[in-house]
Amino acid sequence: MGDLTKAGSNRGDLERELEDILLFAKMTYQRYVLTIEDYTRDELEGDLKEYTLQLENFVVSLLERAEEEGYEDLAKEIEGYYKRLIDAIKQRLLEI
Repeated sequence: MGDLTKAGSNRGDLERELEDILLFAKMTYQRYVLTIEDYTRDELEGDLKEYTLQLENFVVSLLERAEEEGYEDLAKEIEGYYKRLIDAIKQRLLEI
């Protein structure tokens, strides 16, 4: 399992970097879902934009590298957490 305190220090070791990012994605998703009702519409819209940009600009390119190196499972798991987070925010925006 990745170590969030070492995020960024594992550059060059793709597997460990992916594990760190996966840990971050899991923690972000879990924290966000637990407190999603506390966010205002403006905060949700801003977060939706931010996480969508992260997915499109950072995560996708990292996932492509991961798949090339044989880490498809980690890549798909990271992508899944980002997509679930984005979907949760979109759903909450529909509710308020």
